[in-house]
Amino acid sequence: MTELQSFGLRLADPGSPNAGVASRRGGAGPSDHKAVTVDGHTIMVPVHTHGAWASPFVAEAPDADGTSRLTRGSIPIARVAFPKAPRFYALQTFDGVPYSHIATLHGSDVLATTVLQTCIRYESRRKTCKFCAIGQSLAAGRTVAHKTPEQLAEVARAAVLLDGVKHMVMTTGTPPTPDRGAQVLCDSAFAIRAAVDLPIQAQCEPPDTDQWFVRMKPPASTHWACTSRW
Repeated sequence: MTELQSFGLRLADPGSPNAGVASRRGGAGPSDHKAVTVDGHTIMVPVHTHGAWASPFVAEAPDADGTSRLTRGSIPIARVAFPKAPRFYALQTFDGVPYSHIATLHGSDVLATTVLQTCIRYESRRKTCKFCAIGQSLAAGRTVAHKTPEQLAEVARAAVLLDGVKHMVMTTGTPPTPDRGAQVLCDSAFAIRAAVDLPIQAQCEPPDTDQWFVRMKPPASTHWACTSRW
């Protein structure tokens, strides 16, 4: 698995409808990669990078079940599978926003979202985090700038009921407020946990006071991860 993730993967039939969730070029989240299940473990593997285009690993055209033979140097070495596109992607919110613009499937059972798709750091080339592409997904029209708690709760519930999602990751761009995004994460987590029993990990810059961690704790199974700027 480590070598597969290091070298990347070439797809013999990248346009196959059986090749699972369509991969993305650029933008926030796991872009340029594709979810691949190997020996029961789903990992993200590069498919659109320069290294992947020269990879010795090739996935043959998948069958109707999304299963493919993996070869290395033309030698078959394993069977792999591509997680199918989730059913909740076909739906939209009551206010007409596609569910896939509110949250996306990462891997095979993780629901992920960026609550605020704008950030005070991203507006300046001097201040922007070197690893971040938060604005690209918004510019490409693949998401909305602010996901409301009601929208997130609606999509999370559908993802659990229709696709068996087991946990959720929420991150956010940093707003111009001392809480550094903790407020919108708290509001979102409370709404989601009221709608569905789903463990949540929330990520933001360190807020101005630790009281935000205390406030977030009541929704059971909600965990904080504070990130530093690069």
